[in-house]
Amino acid sequence: MRNAIALALAVAVMMTAPSVAQAAPKNTPAVAPEHHIAHSRVSVRVYDPGMMPAADQTVALRAAAGVLAAAGIDVTWRRCGEEAVASFCDRPLGPAELSVRFASLPAAPSAHGQLQLGYSLVDTRAHEGTLATVYVDRVQWLAGQAASDGATLLGFAVAHELGHLLLGTNAHATSGLMRALWSRSEIQRADVNDWLFSSTEASTIRASLAQRNGLRSSQRDPAGCTASRDNDSDASAECGRTALASLRGMAPRSHR
Repeated sequence: MRNAIALALAVAVMMTAPSVAQAAPKNTPAVAPEHHIAHSRVSVRVYDPGMMPAADQTVALRAAAGVLAAAGIDVTWRRCGEEAVASFCDRPLGPAELSVRFASLPAAPSAHGQLQLGYSLVDTRAHEGTLATVYVDRVQWLAGQAASDGATLLGFAVAHELGHLLLGTNAHATSGLMRALWSRSEIQRADVNDWLFSSTEASTIRASLAQRNGLRSSQRDPAGCTASRDNDSDASAECGRTALASLRGMAPRSHR
């Protein structure tokens, strides 16, 4: 089944879905990286047919890893781009693996100012999914509207879609990363609470991973990272970028 991230410009959000668009209350505590818990691990294949420069993809994946790390999830990225080894990337996904693909789908916002940024294929009966798609050009358009960093916003979109796969649901939250509507004003204010999983979502995701794959939990070092078990240069060392650090790239850029 299909679900989507939708975005709306600030005016359209307030007119069409105020209950979804409202930000978390000011007294909502930020979700800090939970260093005291045993972290779960997940491997994600990244299929990118040359949609963006390698440096931008690295920034995006670090931002996504930071969001997941704050929820107690260490991620290993497996790049399956144009130069990837086909024998690995063409294999069926294992029970511990997810996949995300970057694609392009040009379109204009709807009359309500909304535009789908991506979607995840979720089996709501089994409460799981394995494939997410994010439209790079649409995320970049939104980032341009907010005068913000496109690669970091792309990483948050990746984390959102992976959240659907791990939560096993098409449903959206009323606030936080899993809300349905992302407004320009929310991006510009760069409030960490807007871009993290809630504590309940994080707990559900960790439980889902434990049930899915039985991966060994990993303890984090004082820097907040774990070493890769297979010396993969793209592995979970990227998890050390917390969502708060990622948000530094979300600050509005000054116009020249």
